[in-house]
Amino acid sequence: MNLPGDHRVLITGSTRGLGHAAAMAFLKHGAHVILHGRSDNAVKKVTSALSSLHPGKVSGFAADLSDRAAQDGLAAAAGDLDVLVNCAGIYEERMLGEADEEHWLTTIEVNLTAPWRLARALLPGLKRRRGLIINVGSDSALLGFSGASAYCASKGALVGLTRALATELAPQVRALCVCPGPIDTDMMQNSVASAPDPKAARRQWESYPLLKRVATPAEIAEAILFAASPACAFQTGSLIIVDGGATAGRRP
Repeated sequence: MNLPGDHRVLITGSTRGLGHAAAMAFLKHGAHVILHGRSDNAVKKVTSALSSLHPGKVSGFAADLSDRAAQDGLAAAAGDLDVLVNCAGIYEERMLGEADEEHWLTTIEVNLTAPWRLARALLPGLKRRRGLIINVGSDSALLGFSGASAYCASKGALVGLTRALATELAPQVRALCVCPGPIDTDMMQNSVASAPDPKAARRQWESYPLLKRVATPAEIAEAILFAASPACAFQTGSLIIVDGGATAGRRP
């Protein structure tokens, strides 16, 4: 699947992890990719590295998505898009009794409010180009996890947002939600490393999917790329669940 040379894709959270894998997948298929990260140094480093492999196809902007002025600046810098991939997200395990309002508000701001505000700000260009919004959700949108009330709430609401946008914006703009299970990214690795027993924590992550392993970022990036491909052109408002069977059920 080769994308048109002027196909413009903004992927938030694309200096590392799943977002970076998605950026590489889109570049491989000919898109112009706009990278995003919170750190200006990280954005410059990754933009430079990918530009050497894909000259003229990569640009990048830094923005802290917990800050609304930074959200607005990113949208203004991105310009007209064919695809907006809301991939940036934060996760911090907090039991309800230990969580404070700052934890809740920051999680909701980055994981839910920023995708809504970016979609709103970039909507005129997306309409002109009959574009697509891809929200990256989680199996946590469909399951409850202890110690993750804010994260589960943010990802569950992202599914609702996706369906509402699909309903409101059709047929000019489509909206899809890719919901991965556990992925071997730095987010998961940090969670494992901070556990009292990291080896046990890693085994627990691997035990959730029926396939008894965690996904690689590249595997989930392919699902995001599929969502933007002509093969998925008749889908809007859909969930693309790529979780190794984590939400399918449990064997007794």
